[in-house]
Amino acid sequence: MPPSIEQLECQLESGNLSISDLLSLRRRLKAPFKLHPLGFVVCTLISDGTRKVRLHYWPLTGGAQQSPEHQIHNHIFEFRSWIFAGSVENVEYITSQEGKEFALYQTEYSGSQSTIIKTNTTLRLAERDRRTFSAGKSYSMQAGVLHETFRVGDEPAFTALVTNEVSNAAPLVFGPLDGLDRYVYSRDIIDETFVEALIAGA
Repeated sequence: MPPSIEQLECQLESGNLSISDLLSLRRRLKAPFKLHPLGFVVCTLISDGTRKVRLHYWPLTGGAQQSPEHQIHNHIFEFRSWIFAGSVENVEYITSQEGKEFALYQTEYSGSQSTIIKTNTTLRLAERDRRTFSAGKSYSMQAGVLHETFRVGDEPAFTALVTNEVSNAAPLVFGPLDGLDRYVYSRDIIDETFVEALIAGA
């Protein structure tokens, strides 16, 4: 029987899990890796109601990525993230009259595809907080917070997240005022042997 999300969360918090442990569990559960439009490879390890345990891997190159101008977004879930390798930077934004103006996009899902669709709404956003988290650190975020997260430094990054969905609203994405009306991304399953080899060699 696989561990519960609560058990995994306790092990993550106490530092009693390694990348090897997580990948071994992933193989046992046969949970696939998929491309994510925000530039990483994602695996939903366990799902139980509104809660999930996810693995994120940011390669140095080759991650499926939305335009760098479409990275600011929010989530319908709250989460805590533990960094196992490399470093990620998280930047939070707030609406502000002094900020840069962006076009608002809404997200729709259909099968393995996600589409962001431009609305008639524009908002000004300003940076509220910027922090870098390296291996051994963790951080949390509430649902609805506007942010962008990306790998920094010269190493791949590997993180594990526990998420809890608290809303049914579609996630929001912000992009340039002159962006296209819609962008379509394919969240394809990728070869697990290839991904595990990449992570093991990171």
